[in-house]
Amino acid sequence: MLFRSCVRLCYTIRSERGERLQGFYFPCGAKFSRKIAFIVHGYHSEHIETAGMLFEYYHSRGFDVFAPDNTASGKSGGRVFGYDVFESADCLRWLSFLKSEFGSNIQIIMHGFSLGGATVLKMSDRMPDTVKFTVSDSGFIDARELLKRRLGPLYKSMYELNKLIGGYDLADSDVSENVKNSRTPMLIVHGKDDPTVPFSMAPRIYELCPGEKDFLYTDKAKHIETMYAAPEAYTKKLDDFIKRFIK
Repeated sequence: MLFRSCVRLCYTIRSERGERLQGFYFPCGAKFSRKIAFIVHGYHSEHIETAGMLFEYYHSRGFDVFAPDNTASGKSGGRVFGYDVFESADCLRWLSFLKSEFGSNIQIIMHGFSLGGATVLKMSDRMPDTVKFTVSDSGFIDARELLKRRLGPLYKSMYELNKLIGGYDLADSDVSENVKNSRTPMLIVHGKDDPTVPFSMAPRIYELCPGEKDFLYTDKAKHIETMYAAPEAYTKKLDDFIKRFIK
């Protein structure tokens, strides 16, 4: 697979919780391009699985690819997931690292899937100027809504246990206020037959966005399936955003 054989640089930072986080950088050529697609993976996933889905696309458009392993995932440390609370704080640290490593003139696309989609939404009101637009594919608006559906009567116990073990409140996973104050143009992608993150969340997120925005809602597409169900439409939306917001 091309993705696995490509040149890869490995970087390490520490989270504000003291965890060792690893991120992986894949240049599209012999030199750094100054244009970076920052791919954020989802729940129980890791960088190589998620970034691989759009690796060739971004390289063909002249973008280097950066993909971290989030907390409790892949090669990074940590014991618990943050349902976008920890992940968004960590990705903001990675953005600071990329700026210090490659300069203030870099241009970044934040592209997240599922939990990663919620993560980039959670960050949306705190993006630095280096981020030119955001893509949330199958992201959720509030983890509590998902967990209530999945756990039923066990949810209340899980909620309290998470505060004790995880050290944060699941109420903080709500991205509504962040999206209301988002600082970048935003593309919302979601399959209409998504059984994992209800499609109904996507229009709610879209309506909250105050700035330039667009959406791609796909019939008969399940969780993170839009790029396979409608590849030409997906590519066109990304190409349009790149043309408009990347110099």
